[in-house]
Amino acid sequence: MSEVWKVVFGFGFVFLMTSLGSLAVFLFKKEVSSKTSAIITGLSAGIMLAASIWSLILPAIEQSSSLGDFAFLPAAAGFLLGCVFIWGIDQLCKLINKDRGEGLKKPTKLFLAMTIHNIPEGLAVGVAFGGAWALGDPVLIAMALSLAVGMGIQNIPEGMAVALPMKEATNSKFKGFLLGVASGIVEPIAAVVGFFLAAFLSTIMPWVLSFAAGAMVLVILSELLPDGYSKNKNFSIWATILGFILMMILDVALG
Repeated sequence: MSEVWKVVFGFGFVFLMTSLGSLAVFLFKKEVSSKTSAIITGLSAGIMLAASIWSLILPAIEQSSSLGDFAFLPAAAGFLLGCVFIWGIDQLCKLINKDRGEGLKKPTKLFLAMTIHNIPEGLAVGVAFGGAWALGDPVLIAMALSLAVGMGIQNIPEGMAVALPMKEATNSKFKGFLLGVASGIVEPIAAVVGFFLAAFLSTIMPWVLSFAAGAMVLVILSELLPDGYSKNKNFSIWATILGFILMMILDVALG
């Protein structure tokens, strides 16, 4: 495979795996019980929580190692900004709909958080390829391809984490699938941007990564966990734990 095709394959693979995970909506019957709904919600919460730690926060801290004892600062500040961003959008929606007191609906928050999460992942892949391409080193390009493959495999459960709750919220398997796919389409786009801006983006990646983590965690705490608990607390708790373990294993094994 030529170097160009390695880059193209890497960018496309991360998106295709999200789409593959989204196909899970067609494995479930149209109507789900409260227990099944709690399991789906819990799995989504656990997957997102583990992804926010191993795929986003820890890499953000590692990439800030030059700050020494203050390596946590970009991650902490970016995380807080991500939380404030989602909360601020929700409050703005409530202000616009002040007569009804409505903010963002749960599916909208979930879709937004996962889409934001996919942007820094795409940037990370693009930056890896861009740096390797600039140096003209085939070994580094192969390493970037390995990163893309690992990221793509991790995207399978992440596609499920979006598509399954969306299917339940919209009452449509096809819409759930499309929204799962749509959440991942930003990844190859971000990868292209990262490829051409590799030198610049490497300096702000800790902020971007932790921002996405903050957005995801706020949605987990404000929407997914309360929703799962209201349907079946025990099923939701154990599904969250299993989802966390699954994503932790994938992130560590493929990282």
